[in-house]
Amino acid sequence: MSARIGLGTLAFGLVLAGCAYDPPMRADHGSAQYQKDLGACQESGAKEAHRRVMASGILWLTYPISLPIERRIQTRKCMEGKGYKLED
Repeated sequence: MSARIGLGTLAFGLVLAGCAYDPPMRADHGSAQYQKDLGACQESGAKEAHRRVMASGILWLTYPISLPIERRIQTRKCMEGKGYKLED
């Protein structure tokens, strides 16, 4: 039983970590426009990540692990699409 609680806690932590992701972009992370774009990208990234994970059998089996990873990827792609560049 304690192993299940530990795994549940780990999965919950990973999901929360994926929600607060701020990609390493060359920009003023405190500016209002950046925060607005980041919020929009986090929302659209979460939806796209969920869709992609649910559409793939292998990723679906590892949902608590693969969703935060895919969410980061989709958020980063969205920010790049808005014209932000990755830091070197």
